[in-house]
Amino acid sequence: MKHNKMIIAAVAACIVLSSATIGAQSWKRSLGKLKQGVEQVTRQSKPNTTRQSGDVQVPEWHEERAQKRTSGLPAAVDTVIEHLRYRLYPNDRNAVFMGVDDFLFQETETVEILSHVKYGSVRCAVTRTDQDALKGETAHTLVIPTTLKEIGPYAFAYMQNLKRVVIPSSVRTIKRGAFAGCTNLSSITIEPGVRLIEGTSFAGTGITSITIPNTVKDLQTYVFEDCKKLKTVKLPDGIKKIGECLFMGCESLTSVVVPPTVTEIGERAYYDCKSLSSVTLPEGLVKICDSAFSDTSLTSLVIPSTVMEMGTWAFFCHKLAKVTLPARFNDPMVLVDVFDNSSTKLFGTSEATLLQGFTFK
Repeated sequence: MKHNKMIIAAVAACIVLSSATIGAQSWKRSLGKLKQGVEQVTRQSKPNTTRQSGDVQVPEWHEERAQKRTSGLPAAVDTVIEHLRYRLYPNDRNAVFMGVDDFLFQETETVEILSHVKYGSVRCAVTRTDQDALKGETAHTLVIPTTLKEIGPYAFAYMQNLKRVVIPSSVRTIKRGAFAGCTNLSSITIEPGVRLIEGTSFAGTGITSITIPNTVKDLQTYVFEDCKKLKTVKLPDGIKKIGECLFMGCESLTSVVVPPTVTEIGERAYYDCKSLSSVTLPEGLVKICDSAFSDTSLTSLVIPSTVMEMGTWAFFCHKLAKVTLPARFNDPMVLVDVFDNSSTKLFGTSEATLLQGFTFK
């Protein structure tokens, strides 16, 4: 570059010396050629400083500065705030709630998970909890931030003093066993937004009622198993299957209305729900699996015309006395397999009264 500048200066000096002997018009032409030469030399000596990014050219120096800013941040940083641990990912601007830091936390009755934690000037949103984050801890109150998207496996399981929790609309996934074994947890509010509730998420809790929002499309197995105090349930419209053992052992549940979108009821879905005396099954239901309603207190039942398959002991119910079902099931061997064959209210003792409790349509 220095060499080029010397050449340009020499050319300019020659033009100045010769300008006295040439006409004004010739001088202007020479000056024009000089400018063209300077531009050509400059273009040849300047490196390419742009890169294509889509339809826009981005200067490389700008990209390098951005890379330096990013590379100056650590991949992950652990920090403790008021005895609660967080793992920050500054490059991604998010963080994970990890749990408690030490035994001093046992004296705390309220846990309020922060929505944001800073690393220097970088603000990281707390978007998920780690596995077992507060498992077995003694806090009475839990505050979940509106930035959280995922509750990790067993994150709040076996918190015996926990009585009430609100799951905000930001949460999309509740992982397996998230609140399992919280025996005194009597109130759970799930705000619309959750899409997936994994197995055993609320198993063994003390809830008395639950409304599952319509945003939930996947309700997996054992979610409410052994919720002994659960009396009423509002299932979401849109789910296709009542999962295996979903409400097994919910002995206080009295009635069930299956949503119209459900096509299958899984094995032992309502098994051992001893107080269950009323079930409404929708047209569109296709399959009822083994022991789905066994050991319940049903006295009457209407099987929809769309049902094509019923599993072994699907309705092994000692109090069941009246069943209306499609004519395709008018076969004593099939009915004995599906229903309680010891029930004298359903099955008579003679050929004429053998199927006395059944009405076919």
